[in-house]
Amino acid sequence: MESLKKLLESGFGKADCYTAAEKELYGEVNMNCCERILYGANQAYALGLKKEDLRLAAPFGGGMGIGTVCGAVSGCLMVLGLLYSGKLEKETALKESITIPFLQRVKKKQGGLTCHYNKAHYAILEPAFDCSSVILSLAECLDETVASLNG
Repeated sequence: MESLKKLLESGFGKADCYTAAEKELYGEVNMNCCERILYGANQAYALGLKKEDLRLAAPFGGGMGIGTVCGAVSGCLMVLGLLYSGKLEKETALKESITIPFLQRVKKKQGGLTCHYNKAHYAILEPAFDCSSVILSLAECLDETVASLNG
């Protein structure tokens, strides 16, 4: 299993780092925070999601567009759900054993779980907006969680 953080550090999801095939798919547009996590995890963890499946991450960027739960957090939870839930959430201890400890880890590391908080404390606003430090931090938390759960 590849490290999601290392994949994202290589520029994955940023238009200026796209391969020719990625440029054909995405044009010159950067992926949002949730897309970078989900698309990257699909590659790093071999999740087997199809291109159409990955579109579900689109509305979660920028805290769902209104600064609420960080899109990178939402993307990480999508990945954890794919990896560790049953057919229904209530069939597993996903919330108690995985989701809550993961969110606690993120909150301890970042200080907050919302887009508003992370933008205010970690984003680069000029010359162009960049939230990569938050995305990388969340990817590291996800890598550590997945590694610990997979033994």
